[in-house]
Amino acid sequence: MKSSPHRPSIELLFKRGLGSAEIARRLQISSSTVRNVVAAIKKRGDASEVKKSGRPRSVNTRNTRAIIKKRIIRNDGLSLNRMASQLGIARSTDQSIVKNDLKLKSYKLRRGQYLSDKSKAMRLEKCRKLLQHFQVRRVSDVIWTDEKIFTIEPLPNRQNQRQLLSKDDSMSPKRRLAHNRLFPKSVMVWAGITATGKTPLVFIERNVKINSEVYQKIVLMDNLLPWVTQHFAGGPFILQQDWAPSHGSRSTLAVLEAHFPGFLDKNLWPASSPDLNPMDFSVWGMLEGKIAGKVFATVDDL
Repeated sequence: MKSSPHRPSIELLFKRGLGSAEIARRLQISSSTVRNVVAAIKKRGDASEVKKSGRPRSVNTRNTRAIIKKRIIRNDGLSLNRMASQLGIARSTDQSIVKNDLKLKSYKLRRGQYLSDKSKAMRLEKCRKLLQHFQVRRVSDVIWTDEKIFTIEPLPNRQNQRQLLSKDDSMSPKRRLAHNRLFPKSVMVWAGITATGKTPLVFIERNVKINSEVYQKIVLMDNLLPWVTQHFAGGPFILQQDWAPSHGSRSTLAVLEAHFPGFLDKNLWPASSPDLNPMDFSVWGMLEGKIAGKVFATVDDL
C-alpha cells in the first residue's frame, strides 16, 4: 500500500469513534485510503507504516526505464555495456530492464542485398513481368546459373568455432589465430541447376579474366550447350543469368539468341536479386558447408 500523509489524522478520528465514510469526508480523501489505514489499525493497533522486506528498486525506476526506452528507439543497435556505463548503472540492471520490462530481445543482424528506392521500384516492375512470363512458361524449365569464387582458406565461423583453454593458456602460443592472406589462392566456379538436373561444374583459373570471349567459349559453348542438348533433348528450356558485363555484351547476346532462345533478358531479370536465384540462396551455401573447416594446400586439392 502506498504511504499516506493522512495516517495520523485518520488514526485520531477513528479512535474518536468516527466511521470511515465520515473520516474521508472530513479529510477530503478517498474512502479506499481511509479503509486501508483503518484495517491496519485494527490489525496492529496503530497506523504506523510497516517497512517492506527486500531490497528497494532504487535503480530500476520508471525514469530509468523511460530513458533506456528512448535511447533504444533512437538507436536499436546500442551497446548495453556502453549504455549502462553512461547511465551509471550495472549492466545486469540494464539487461534486466531491456529483457523483463521492455520485453526486447537481442538479434544478430541479418545479411541481405542493399536496394535503393530506385532499385526497389525496378525490381518490383520486373518481378511483375516475370509473373506474367511464367503464366505461359514453366519455372521448371529454367536453368539457374551463377559464378562464385572459392579460396583455399575459408574463413572460420567466429561465432561457433572456439577453443577451450585455461586462463593461463589464453595468452600462450596454444591460442590459435584465425587469419587469411591478402590474396589467397582461389578458383572461380560456374554452375547451373534445373528442376531435373545439374550442369557440370566449370572451373576457371584465377589468372583468367572472365570477359565476353571466355564466358561465351568456356561456359556457354564448351559446357552449357552440350549439356542442354543432351538433357532437354530438343525440349524447351529457359536460361537465367545475371547481367555482368561479360554476360550482357553484344557478342554474348548474339550467342544467346542463336543457341539459347527464350533466355531471361534484362527486361525480365531484376538486378541485385540473389534471393530469386537458388544458386545464390541455396546451392553455393551447401557446397561451402561441405568444405567448411577443411584445410586445402592447393587449389587442386580444393
